[in-house]
Amino acid sequence: MHTVLYGRLPNGLRVVTVQRPHLHRAVLSAYIHVGSRHETPGTNGLSHFLEHMLFRGIRRLPTASAFNHQVEALGGSLAAATHGDFTRFELTLPPGALADGAQLLGEVFTEPVFSDREVETGIVREEILEDLDEDGTDINADNVVRARVFLGHPLAMPITGSVKNVERFTERHLREHLGRYYRARNMAVVVAGPMAHRTMQRAVTRAFSGLEPGAASAPVAFRPSQSRLRTSLVTHPGSQSAVRLAFPTVGLRSPRSRHLELLLRVLDDGMSTRLHRRICDERGLAYEVNGAIELFDDAGIFDVASSVAHDSVDSLLGEVLSILGELCQDGPTRDEVEKVHRRYAFDLDTLEDDAHGLCDYYGTSELFEDRQSPAERRREVLAVTAQDLRRAARTTFDPRRLSLVRVGPRERDGRERLQALARTYRERFARACLTRFPRFPGRGRLELQRPRAPVLSVAKARTSSLDRAGVFS
Repeated sequence: MHTVLYGRLPNGLRVVTVQRPHLHRAVLSAYIHVGSRHETPGTNGLSHFLEHMLFRGIRRLPTASAFNHQVEALGGSLAAATHGDFTRFELTLPPGALADGAQLLGEVFTEPVFSDREVETGIVREEILEDLDEDGTDINADNVVRARVFLGHPLAMPITGSVKNVERFTERHLREHLGRYYRARNMAVVVAGPMAHRTMQRAVTRAFSGLEPGAASAPVAFRPSQSRLRTSLVTHPGSQSAVRLAFPTVGLRSPRSRHLELLLRVLDDGMSTRLHRRICDERGLAYEVNGAIELFDDAGIFDVASSVAHDSVDSLLGEVLSILGELCQDGPTRDEVEKVHRRYAFDLDTLEDDAHGLCDYYGTSELFEDRQSPAERRREVLAVTAQDLRRAARTTFDPRRLSLVRVGPRERDGRERLQALARTYRERFARACLTRFPRFPGRGRLELQRPRAPVLSVAKARTSSLDRAGVFS
């Protein structure tokens, strides 16, 4: 069982330490509230490019090679990722090297040198080109469907940005972005390991006290306004078509966000769930089909993805829409609800063996002010009923909020066929929802939202004088 302590440095940095005595490594993760949704069309890709450039060295180790050698000489590894609404840096180390490793990561944020910008520009350019065809058209179906769902909002932009933007970013752009977002009050740091809480707290305090306080970021809110089908057909030759079917959803702060997580598990959480069983096992339409949900603070996206033979696109999309319609009409079975309850609870239990998972759970929860212990999370999940999930399906899978994307060869009647599939689904949805259910939030109107309860710990989260005082000394 693990114990958790929360604190805040004098500069405003939120710090969580997670003690798990059986672990043989320490993981330190820093979460910064900045991503592509904090950008404009002219700065799109800057958060991702800055993440890359922060690996190019620090003042006392001014090259990427020297910096990486020092991390690895400690027995550690450093990784990072940029998301739509946050950026994460994750340092894995032997427990005895935590203090030195934390100091290195702290200097990444306070003393970067941004060496060899042209080299890193070339690397990021190659990453961007993976999603483009020879004419510069985005053929990444995930990017395309998000552009439709979040039309006109920064969340519609790709995380990597454009080649044009990346090639014109200068050191001034990097330092301005760093100075605006990489500030203590816009960050959270989590350490998970076998050491005493005080040892972990001391390492973080020494490494990150030099951060300027700054202020928390406030990204542009997403206010859904979609009222009819959106489609995109992107021409790209290949042996298969990539298809996406997506709906906008409520965000993390909605009381219904947990229902969406369980609804996803009804559809896709193993080979016996509805999507894989119907699409793959019973009809053989695709090698694999995946459901996913991405929740931001105020909004989200629920999508289904697959790659399929060109002449099977209509059959696959029709089957997926049929599955969604059945959930709207009848909801999940009792067996399905019991299964998703068990599997969700099991995933909470397995965090005890996963230092990276513990950091991710606590880090994102702290960054977005969503503390909830695993015991509280478990109770909340077990209280969700089949009726809750049917209501969530009817509210989420509204045909007026549907976006359909196909990336594949040109077809003269492709758009008309997608629209015909949507019409059939709309008629079925109308029959399923004979009673009126709450409308999806419309333009200028957001549903009443409540903050969610605290953070993960299948053991009880323990409160100490440190947590009450709220300051590390």
